Amino acid sequence: MTLKQLISSSRELKIGIFSPSATLTPHFPTELDIAQQHLDAGHSVKFFNCTGQLKNCDHNPDRTPKLCNECVGRRQMGLDLLKPKVPCHSFSGEFCTAVTINFDCVTELLAYRVDNFDIGFAAYSSLVSNCRDPEPDLIQHREQLNRSLQSAGQAYYQTLELLSQHSLDRVYAFNGRFAALRGVLRACQKNGVDCYLHERGCDQQHFDLFKNELLHDIQSTEQIILEHWESANNQPDRESIASSWFQDRVDRVEKVWHSFVKNQERGRLPDSWNPDQRNIGIFCSSDDEFVAIGEAWKNEIYPNQVTAIRRISHDLYKSNPEIQLYLRVHPNLASVENERKAQMLSLQSPNLTIIAPEAEIDTYQLMRSCEKVATFGSSVGSEAVYWGIPSVLLGPCLYQGLGGVYRANSHEHALNLLTETLEPQEKTGALKYGFWFQTRGYPHKYYSPSGLFDGKFKNQTIYAQPAKLSPWARLKKNAKRILFPSTRPSK
Repeated sequence: MTLKQLISSSRELKIGIFSPSATLTPHFPTELDIAQQHLDAGHSVKFFNCTGQLKNCDHNPDRTPKLCNECVGRRQMGLDLLKPKVPCHSFSGEFCTAVTINFDCVTELLAYRVDNFDIGFAAYSSLVSNCRDPEPDLIQHREQLNRSLQSAGQAYYQTLELLSQHSLDRVYAFNGRFAALRGVLRACQKNGVDCYLHERGCDQQHFDLFKNELLHDIQSTEQIILEHWESANNQPDRESIASSWFQDRVDRVEKVWHSFVKNQERGRLPDSWNPDQRNIGIFCSSDDEFVAIGEAWKNEIYPNQVTAIRRISHDLYKSNPEIQLYLRVHPNLASVENERKAQMLSLQSPNLTIIAPEAEIDTYQLMRSCEKVATFGSSVGSEAVYWGIPSVLLGPCLYQGLGGVYRANSHEHALNLLTETLEPQEKTGALKYGFWFQTRGYPHKYYSPSGLFDGKFKNQTIYAQPAKLSPWARLKKNAKRILFPSTRPSK
């Protein structure tokens, strides 16, 4: 389906774009692009945003006034480029749930709901992302956590009110994983209003939309991947397009995000590498993005990756000491400092070699040189399937149901899979995964990217303009300048 088909309607649609932050490119220009295309179709569009009312901002957690003003000014310039003009409504300071609960336990926090809104997960997702720590200290970060809870509550109740006031037919918002934005999604779901969450698409020229569900929702995204593959059933180059995604990864092509392997030395293996022994690669994930999505992402076998690797290496050494494990710590963690990473790097076992995230060891050479690989949901697990390498999955992920991987269902099963001789599985599931990533999304019409975080909307670079003053404010400013002129030193 094209975006034109998606927005076409026999009647005028009332569109709401909930945009708390105008800070990020390409996400804010994407909202402008969506808005303009709806305006072109004859629909009415309204923006709903924050001008400092939300108790917490994921892009300005310290609530720095300068950053807040720049965000407001940037939004002002962007909205001025829309034709015809669209009304812009700010969130009010009302509907703030006076959340001051002192959560000392993550389990209690994640179980906390308001009006069936998983507000605990929403606030925790923002906290984890800001700290880059999958297990932040709730006592140390209590103030920020409570502000995230409050902003999630504000956005939820405010959205319910605005949906009622403006009779919106459709809502757009970014991502939906974070505190306030998940509040928008849950409010729309409660009122039966379609909410389209936008994210980056297959490349810089595309954005993607997820209807009424998070991108990270395993079941719904798996269905999207399958339907996307079937919709291209008559496309003769479907498999070659899918294959190109896997080759692009090896070639360090940066289409949607940074390549985490671009600084690695091609073909380099650890100095201790012995091709005559049984070598298994373990590729961990940077799990701060997924730890606060929902129950579907709970690993039923291991509480976390550190515990998993410690148990696996210990038990394998006792039963199969000839197996050498190579742990590739995700390169995305190179600049991150948290307790989970420190624990992982400090693991010790005679059969375990740890490759630090900043190490120049070639991830793909390591993957191809191993007898098999084990992952906790890293894309390497699906990539291994494509390249004909047995792949053992030790945790939940988006490709878990597509086929091709050996899914462990217990610790004992995981040990068996790692010790047995496994044959590569059929790679159609991996092709479905690669095809979706290589082709998903809708092309921008008015936004022209020039990089991962740069671009122009309608040939204009959107920057922070000084906020427009009301007539009364302008009068006071001019009167002050006349009555109290600045004194300048004489030459």
